[in-house]
Amino acid sequence: IQYEKAREDRRARVNASYKYLFEVLSARVGLDLTTVEEMILDVPSFDAFDSFFAKGGRKSLKIFYQEGDPRGIECGRVIPDVEKGSKIFQFYVEKTPGKIMGLCLYFVRYKNDTSINEKSIHEEISFGVLDATDGLLPGIKDMLEKVFLPAILETSNWGDLGPSKEDTKDKQNFVETIKKYVSFLGGAAACIEGTVELKKVDHINFSELQTFDKITAAADSHDTVNQLEEVLTIWYRQIEHVLIESKQLKREAKDSGPLMELENWKYMSAKLNFIIEQIKGQNCTAVINVLKIAHSKILKSWQELDGRITDAANESKDNVRYLSTLEKVCQPLYTTDVVLMTQGIPYLIKAVQMIHRVSKYYNTSERITSLLIKVTNQMVTTCKAYITDAGLNRLWDQETPVVIGKINECICLLREYQKCFHEARQETSKNLGGKPLEVSEVYIFGKSEAFCRRLEKIMAMITIEQNFNALTQCAIEGIDLMAVKFRNIYHIFQKKPYDTLDPQVTEFDVDFVKFMSEVQRLESQLQNFMRTCFRKILSSQNSLQLLQRFQSLNMPCLQEETAHTVSCILQHYVAELETTKKLYQTQKDDPPLARNMPPIAGKILWVRQLFRRINEPITYFHKHSDILASPEGKAVVQSYNKLAYVLVEFEVVYHNAWMKEMSQLQYLLQSTILVRHPTTEKFLVNFDHQILEIVRETKCMLKLGLEVPEQAVKLAMIEDKLKSNKSQLEGVIQSYEDLRKGTRNMFVNLMTPKMEKMEGVLRQGLTMLTWSSVTLETFFQEADQVLHVYRQLLRRVNICS
Repeated sequence: IQYEKAREDRRARVNASYKYLFEVLSARVGLDLTTVEEMILDVPSFDAFDSFFAKGGRKSLKIFYQEGDPRGIECGRVIPDVEKGSKIFQFYVEKTPGKIMGLCLYFVRYKNDTSINEKSIHEEISFGVLDATDGLLPGIKDMLEKVFLPAILETSNWGDLGPSKEDTKDKQNFVETIKKYVSFLGGAAACIEGTVELKKVDHINFSELQTFDKITAAADSHDTVNQLEEVLTIWYRQIEHVLIESKQLKREAKDSGPLMELENWKYMSAKLNFIIEQIKGQNCTAVINVLKIAHSKILKSWQELDGRITDAANESKDNVRYLSTLEKVCQPLYTTDVVLMTQGIPYLIKAVQMIHRVSKYYNTSERITSLLIKVTNQMVTTCKAYITDAGLNRLWDQETPVVIGKINECICLLREYQKCFHEARQETSKNLGGKPLEVSEVYIFGKSEAFCRRLEKIMAMITIEQNFNALTQCAIEGIDLMAVKFRNIYHIFQKKPYDTLDPQVTEFDVDFVKFMSEVQRLESQLQNFMRTCFRKILSSQNSLQLLQRFQSLNMPCLQEETAHTVSCILQHYVAELETTKKLYQTQKDDPPLARNMPPIAGKILWVRQLFRRINEPITYFHKHSDILASPEGKAVVQSYNKLAYVLVEFEVVYHNAWMKEMSQLQYLLQSTILVRHPTTEKFLVNFDHQILEIVRETKCMLKLGLEVPEQAVKLAMIEDKLKSNKSQLEGVIQSYEDLRKGTRNMFVNLMTPKMEKMEGVLRQGLTMLTWSSVTLETFFQEADQVLHVYRQLLRRVNICS
């Protein structure tokens, strides 16, 4: 009654939160909800549940589902359909009566600052399963390997860790640590599972076979001797099986590394030593002593077996000792630092040489070959991890320069591995006393060669992708359609589900052939597109500019078409040379000048344009093609040289003539600023318009990069001052003329003194002042003052009249 009441108390505490857990358990173990609830009510205490739900309580709750002895009346009910002495599946909370050998169903809450209620329970807790049916270590290993590691590799949210190189390295190290721990768990489980215990015999009391008298008495008993021989035969068969197994090639993972070889020998050594310890134990020793005195015939076979297992144990121990020397030099192979791996290869090869030379057992061609194959396996595995950032980033998702650099480093690593091996082999063969390293290179380097070929194919694809990606940046109209077509093909390949870096995945090679076929088809279309663009050549210069855009793509498939196009443009260029020559002959005496260009600079600019028209194409041919070295090209060069000489000579002649003319410049500014009209005697501005033309010529010559005399440069520098003085002087003369015309005849005599005074000022410009005089400013001030007085007087006179 007490236990039934306790059960009902537990049932009364079951609320919606409990029901949620029960539903999860029901779905996982395949039992209906009512059955699960009744089985949980069998648990003596619900304290763990209450703590898990409470504020500040435990953050995890473990429920085990495995076979065990049926609970008694303390569970508060009679469990139906249970046979006496049988075991049934039951739920255990937090701990099991014995070792874990079923399912561990666990619930985890991330924070416990508030209590859990039925509304928030589905958001605040998560659920997981650890399957320990085959043992706890295999269960933990499978959970990490099949659940947590894939989840980590797929995650994109690493909290404070970003995409930087240092953070990526931390992510890689974390993933590698998990992988190493998974490997360790696998090895530990294998060692435990592989332990061999000699069969226990219950019908013989071995404790009575310890003294000489009892051993002698047992040896005299025919039945006892027969029983002990049967026991020894059973043990013999067990040990014989272990020895046969030790000689057989162990099936290993296709990518197992060199440290796995060490682990295998450690495992075998422990297994054999455990058997030897049992052989030396009390029970086995007692059986042997009895059978010795009884002169049993099976002892001979047993002694032979004893020697064989001792030899096998010594071999395992010796192999472990020598292979342990590899542990340090092999460690870089298990990192993602390819540079460190490359530096460590010579030490690794020397260590293998030492084992081959010194080891008593591990010196056969088969074993050294097997070891080096594992070294190759690990190198390939690590290279794959290095390229993919330990599986965090897909090959195709990385920046092109980064992944190309990684691939090249991996290829260099594997080539260095082969190089160091061959050097070591040659060194051994040179030493007369050295033991030759006879191993199968096909087996050792087969995988690395296949991996290198795979990397080269991948790099070829990436290079092709780069080439076609350049089309998107090209300014040639219509070519971007080719880039879109390629992008679609490339994306289909990128989405393939297999491991691209695994050389044993033959689907890649099939798809690669298809990819290259599609690329070849696109390249053919691109060649036709380029041929269409140059079907009609109107101008060598414009065609070469377009050709340069095609060449800037750096696409190998266009090289042949480019050479053909260059030849076509060269033929058109020959006609352009002849046209330019005729144009020069026709226009050289009176060439058309550009707008606002002075005569000499205009002629030079005209001839330069002709020269540029023929020079730019020939320069392009020279820099980007070898066609000028052909007989046809040499003839074109001769024609170009003749015409270019004539054009350059034209420029030199006109420029030298202009330079000579500029030597007379100093006289232009020495003339007086005013002269009188020969008939009307009026004052005129004496400014030579050749000065402004010389200034324009000077400016244009400077822009053309030609030599200009110093006096012409000085003249150009004072251009604004000269124009200002000329304009100001014209204003003074015009104002004086306007005042004279505005003076009526009746006031002429009155204004005569003012006129004479102005005439006196202006006469300075007839005799004393030149355009280079430094007193021009004073002259203009004096003229303005006289004009002002004249103007004021004339205004008053006109007002008074």
